[in-house]
Amino acid sequence: NYIIHIEKNPNFFDAESVTLEHLYFYPQNDVQAAARRVLSGEAGWATRFPSNQVEVLNRDLPGYVRVSPYLTVNYFSFNMTRPPFDDIRVRQAMAMAYDRDFVASQIYRTGEQPAYKFIPPGVYNYPSTARYPWASIPLAERKREAERLLREAGYGPNNPLRFAFSHRNTSDNPRVAVVAQNDWNSIAPWVTVELRGVENQVHYANLRAKNFDCGDGGWIGDYNDAKNFLYLFESRTGSQNYPGYNNPTYDQLIRDSDVERDDQRRAQLMLQAEELMLREAPICASVFINSTNLVHPDLTGYEDNIEDIHRARWFGIRA
Repeated sequence: NYIIHIEKNPNFFDAESVTLEHLYFYPQNDVQAAARRVLSGEAGWATRFPSNQVEVLNRDLPGYVRVSPYLTVNYFSFNMTRPPFDDIRVRQAMAMAYDRDFVASQIYRTGEQPAYKFIPPGVYNYPSTARYPWASIPLAERKREAERLLREAGYGPNNPLRFAFSHRNTSDNPRVAVVAQNDWNSIAPWVTVELRGVENQVHYANLRAKNFDCGDGGWIGDYNDAKNFLYLFESRTGSQNYPGYNNPTYDQLIRDSDVERDDQRRAQLMLQAEELMLREAPICASVFINSTNLVHPDLTGYEDNIEDIHRARWFGIRA
């Protein structure tokens, strides 16, 4: 976990087009440390930087900042296998009371979009029109409706709602968690949310084991297709279905889309599945993340793209 050294393969079929002889990659979980290496000249490319530092980086490293739409969604999972999130009213209340617009504009600050659906915009051959049913309602009104739903579910001054929100300790996640906590606590005086920051590997292990109440997470598309996102909530998916969502109608829609040969009909089946999942709110979608790279302006062959995949075979150094 210190260094990855790769060198040009002379037997590669297109070796004549490969410019760079050697590349060195330094694994780094700390995005601030990675950005500092670029600032100091130790590295020519960082695959992530703290989004709240974009103004400083644009000032100190003109031409380095590369921000682009990305196949990534950040979301919070509600553990449906136990109270309080086995009740759809509680899940809906928390999802609608969260101010994702504030998080997108004030926490990330690199053009991220608030997520009122699950599948990121720009996915190939997908209409991307699904939305939470309440998406167009102002936040203040949504919070009043959230309180009504919680009271209907049996919560109130004599039966307060308390749960823990587990979050990753990396990048912007702790700052997002504070916003979520404040939004949920402000629903009513009898709603109390405890924050629990956890190291990444332990956090995701807890999500897979259903050892959480509500937990943050993110999904980066492995390939540009809606199925790669929607499969997360199939009952057969297993541990990666963090909320434990189990709806036979949803499962059938996804299975039908798997065998549908007409692209448009397939997309409509997946759209129906996403709309159903959003109505039942096993998750609180948060923000569609952009790719945020720091790239030395002299590095050629780097092209922004929705999958944020950059092949070293195309890289070169501007003369």
